[in-house]
Amino acid sequence: MATKQVEQVNGGTLPASRQAAVEQGLHMFQEVAADRDQLAVEVTRMRSDIAGLKVVIEALEAQLADAQSRVATATIVRDAAVSDRAEYKTILISIQSQLRAFGIKHEPLVVERRNDKDEQPATGGA
Repeated sequence: MATKQVEQVNGGTLPASRQAAVEQGLHMFQEVAADRDQLAVEVTRMRSDIAGLKVVIEALEAQLADAQSRVATATIVRDAAVSDRAEYKTILISIQSQLRAFGIKHEPLVVERRNDKDEQPATGGA
């Protein structure tokens, strides 16, 4: 770096040690200014990242609220179904008790039936 002698305000020149100190100070100032500019760019980028992450967080919170709502709805439907089953069971037990009290025999509504061709009734001739 070409160094020029820095002239004092009163027209004289600085001694070499002072000249070196001034150059060192200017050099440090330029380094700090460059670091500051670099950090300002990084801060801007990070603020942009933060804004994007806030949007993602809001979307995930909305999904979570939707899932919680669905779970609550499913729980309500399940509880209603359990309640209905208990009511039907009570009605059927009551009907069964009345049938027993009146001595009415009950038969199964569904009967097992085999449709095997090997089990044909025997015919009288042959």
